[in-house]
Amino acid sequence: MQKNGTSRIRTLFAVLLGSALVTAASCQVPGNTTTVPPQTALGRDTPPPTTPPWRLAELVNHPCVVLGPADLTRFGLTGPGEPELDFGLGYCHWTPPTADPQGVRLYFAPNPWDRYTTLADSKRHEENFRTLQIAGSSAFLVDRHRESGHRNCMIWVQVASGGLFQTEYAPQQPVPDTDVCGPAIEIAAAISERIR
Repeated sequence: MQKNGTSRIRTLFAVLLGSALVTAASCQVPGNTTTVPPQTALGRDTPPPTTPPWRLAELVNHPCVVLGPADLTRFGLTGPGEPELDFGLGYCHWTPPTADPQGVRLYFAPNPWDRYTTLADSKRHEENFRTLQIAGSSAFLVDRHRESGHRNCMIWVQVASGGLFQTEYAPQQPVPDTDVCGPAIEIAAAISERIR
């Protein structure tokens, strides 16, 4: 189980790092001919503003601030979240205590440099891919069904100031007949409303 989680994290970083390198110079917002200037991430020693809304670049080295204690209670997550800041593309993950096999893992990764359409096009071939609107923003998701019965819902949401963020919602136990993406969409909407 740990090996799959580590593999998923490495895959997430490979996708984010590769796409960030391709588009680091600038990106275009779909439907807009204006090129958005590249964003500069806050340093690890420079805290983001204490209250939202945040720019994605303010969260790259501070991804765990996006959900507060009330959110963790609302969504049944344990906190405060653990940041992973390798490769300059940070993400936060919340994991349930080992004693809670019914818990859920959640990942949040801000990516101010990538293009929404580039990632959406790279995922369209995946089974259970679909596009949707989350808090008024373009988004797409992949509802992964594994042979073991485990499922996870990965969501990418476009941000008005450029870039996108990704969340992944993964129950610890197999949930073959449960709506995994419903709670994932609710969490992504709460995050989206805090990012400008």
